[in-house]
Amino acid sequence: MEGDRPRLRGGQQPQGIDLAEPTPWVAIAVYCVVAVVVAAPFNLGLVGLWLPGALADTPLATWAFLPAAAGPALGVLAARRIDRRTVRRTTILGADVRLSTLTAVVPLVAFATVGGIGWLLPTVALIYALGEEIGWRGYLTDALHRYAPGVRYSLVALVWWPWHLRFETPFDWFVFPWIVFASSWVLGHAARESGSVLVAAAMHATVMLLTMSGPPSRSLLLAGGLALGGWILLGWLFPNQRARGTEA
Repeated sequence: MEGDRPRLRGGQQPQGIDLAEPTPWVAIAVYCVVAVVVAAPFNLGLVGLWLPGALADTPLATWAFLPAAAGPALGVLAARRIDRRTVRRTTILGADVRLSTLTAVVPLVAFATVGGIGWLLPTVALIYALGEEIGWRGYLTDALHRYAPGVRYSLVALVWWPWHLRFETPFDWFVFPWIVFASSWVLGHAARESGSVLVAAAMHATVMLLTMSGPPSRSLLLAGGLALGGWILLGWLFPNQRARGTEA
């Protein structure tokens, strides 16, 4: 199976793209090992024990896992050192810088104002999600480009679920994997259509904000609804911005 292939005007193939790109399994393994090892102390709550005390007077006190986002980001740096062939099809801002930026700003404004939680938590959630998405929807999805989109999303989910190291409760075993699987498809599709990691990060951050303390309050639900409405008004969910920008 082969993945989608970007095309230029007139049907010409873009330079620098190897249509027979091999899947860089060694680099993918390096990415996965680094992502897991770096994030594990924080996902397990070991090193993060100092964070609640250091941030006791802020809403971030309950998010001791935040440094875990460095795992996927550093994993990308390590994998790219040995993988020179995988084309960067998904960048931070993607095919439409304005649209990608607005997509990220919409939930920030919605949760900070209507959601009533201020600007700090939404901003940190977006930065955290960007650290993760650079790896999952960025490098790893690009590295699996030879496969059909649905296969890519599923393979990413198979790694993304255990990366969280949540194996303590029945919810962790029987519900959380399905949440990760569905999220992998939604975020993967968003990143593919926009070519932007930031778009996927904005949606990832929105889910974090809605689930940060159990069932969301009415104000948080309203903020989430406004974010969804804003994305729809911007042309989501989801036009193929890459195709419109590169095909006649």
